[in-house]
Amino acid sequence: MKKNSKKGKKDKKVYSTPDDSVEMTPELISTVTQLQSFIKKLPKCRTISSRLTATKNLLDIKNNELYQKCIELKGLSYLSNWLKEYKKSVAGGTDLTRDEEFIVINIIYLCERIHLSINDLKTSKIGKNINSLGKALSEGNNVRKHCEEIVAKWREMIEENEDNNEENNENNNIYNSQNQKNNFGVSGNKEFDAINNNNNQFINKKIQRNNHNSNLFSTNINTNTNNINLNTNVNNTSNKINSIKIKTYVKNSTNFFFLLSKIKKMLFFCKNKIINFNKLKKREITFF
Repeated sequence: MKKNSKKGKKDKKVYSTPDDSVEMTPELISTVTQLQSFIKKLPKCRTISSRLTATKNLLDIKNNELYQKCIELKGLSYLSNWLKEYKKSVAGGTDLTRDEEFIVINIIYLCERIHLSINDLKTSKIGKNINSLGKALSEGNNVRKHCEEIVAKWREMIEENEDNNEENNENNNIYNSQNQKNNFGVSGNKEFDAINNNNNQFINKKIQRNNHNSNLFSTNINTNTNNINLNTNVNNTSNKINSIKIKTYVKNSTNFFFLLSKIKKMLFFCKNKIINFNKLKKREITFF
């Protein structure tokens, strides 16, 4: 008998009955203790009026930290279960009442205000239930439009997150490949080390060839400069020799003309002497 009574107690804790339903009253939630007691009542909100007041109380919260605490206390999971119930009723052929539509819209506004992450959407399954409820509703329904709008925002967020993850993975792969290249010779694998040594030898040979070519180029430049210097020196010396030749020619020419003038003078003098001598000779002949 005791065992059966324990089982009955466990069933009451797990499976709530309509008798243990709670009616919510409007209240301003400003502390964590108030939020904890409030969230404990959410699974027992079974009437439309209590759920409507509960969603209004959550929207009246002005502290973002309390919203994050609401996520931690699994408050969104209870709201997600309400959406699941409404989806089943719509799929069964019964339309949502006006108050039920207000409840769904209040939950959507609450999700927009909290700024849920992808992990929050997965754990609470609130995104899945909003999407399925919107698809179950008829086209042109106001609640369906709200469901489609918030689901589109969440999809964009998920796509951006996936793109960022792909970029991060590519960057990580590039970084890892660079590290592997840098640590290639320290890997301890003989094959990798042999390949690394061959690559290093090949690179060193290329460097030596480049250095040799640069040295040849520099020697060619030096020889060219030397040839230019030699040509300039030869030209200078040839110019000097020509100038010396011209000077000597001029000097020689002046000396030649000077000698000619001297010879002329000598000839003139000799001529005079001969004439005088002949005159004297004639005199001697005549006088003696």
